[in-house]
Amino acid sequence: MLSGHRYQFNQPQAVALDGPDVWVTNSGEGSVTEVDAASGAVVRVLKGHRYEFNQPQAVASDGADVWVVNDPYGGGSVTEVDAASGALVRVLTGHRYRFDEPGAIALDGPDVWVANSGGDSVTELDAATGALVQVLDGPAYGFSYPGGIASDGRHVWVANALGGSVTELDAASGALVQVLDGPAYGFNNPVAVASDGASVWVTDDPSSGSGWVTELDTASGALVKVLDGSAYGFNSPEGIASDGARVWVANATGDSVTEFPTSSR
Repeated sequence: MLSGHRYQFNQPQAVALDGPDVWVTNSGEGSVTEVDAASGAVVRVLKGHRYEFNQPQAVASDGADVWVVNDPYGGGSVTEVDAASGALVRVLTGHRYRFDEPGAIALDGPDVWVANSGGDSVTELDAATGALVQVLDGPAYGFSYPGGIASDGRHVWVANALGGSVTELDAASGALVQVLDGPAYGFNNPVAVASDGASVWVTDDPSSGSGWVTELDTASGALVKVLDGSAYGFNSPEGIASDGARVWVANATGDSVTEFPTSSR
């Protein structure tokens, strides 16, 4: 467990792993802590006006750059940082990006995808330049308070918390592929999503009960199984990540993380 004053954790909200480093957003202080993944030692804490961190909600890294979503409720911005030096690259803000309570972010190489919970939309950015590519919105996409997003390079998956659904997009064009909806998938309040190439994993945090995780087939979107019950120790599962071999689930109410092998499917 990482704790102590040296990490300067203050209401840590999100975490990203890029190989050598772990990046943690501190929503309470408006900072990002960089930790050495091998040793657990703190590398640096990024804070100050130049980064324009404002209740940072989500983070993603590809090893070259770190992208941080800032959500001041009613607006929003994205801060890009150089992963090697911690230097500020740019801050993206303004009406043209249509950020509205951005709560999740995903990278797939050429693109950065930001889910706007308040705007029921997804903003696509060019990862090399930070330029706006497009904003996807409207009922056609089935977005309803999108709070989770993931990309495997071919598909973009969006968890719609209020819609009880998951939207699949074509990563190359942003075109709608399908909206997965209904009790058959076990969706009630899907809050986070992860893709490892073979499977898509969706956490569901209902208003009552322990919660569950739905596994989908990446190629077709078909249901594989719903992992439910105390056997997995789920307790308001929210954040989720998978490296293809294992899945990690953050249990908000349980103050715990559940780890299980993907082979359990």
